[in-house]
Amino acid sequence: MDEFMNPFSDMLAFAGNTGDDTSNNTNENTPSAKKTLSDALSVESAHGTYNKPPKLMAIEEYNRWAKIFEEWLKAIAYPSWKSLKNGYNDGGQHGENLTQTEDIENFVAEQKCIALLHQSVRDDIISLIEYTNATDLWEKLRVKCVDLGT
Repeated sequence: MDEFMNPFSDMLAFAGNTGDDTSNNTNENTPSAKKTLSDALSVESAHGTYNKPPKLMAIEEYNRWAKIFEEWLKAIAYPSWKSLKNGYNDGGQHGENLTQTEDIENFVAEQKCIALLHQSVRDDIISLIEYTNATDLWEKLRVKCVDLGT
């Protein structure tokens, strides 16, 4: 019987064999479907996808993650990347007071960058960092992971 993995379940399902009994799936070196899926999801988390940013799972991985995250952000959300590099202070936490279209777009890019950083960093790494904008969060995250992590 051929084994396959339903990605939405932890249970394995089996497909019937083709009836010719010529295939023998008893090779002990063949990775299980569950292991293969686990490895694929791990790579997806490390490098991100179009819908999800790369994930920082350990402080020791910061330097590798920072390069990948910045490239991902530049490709997927360029205005947010500009906000990460330059910061955005107009409007602070009070975006409802903005009236100019450019200010609103910059504010949205800033908030999106902060949200993407929160999505991409494990909660216990980022939760205690206090920041004023995306640039400040990015720098304090670097200090926490590189300067204090070594």
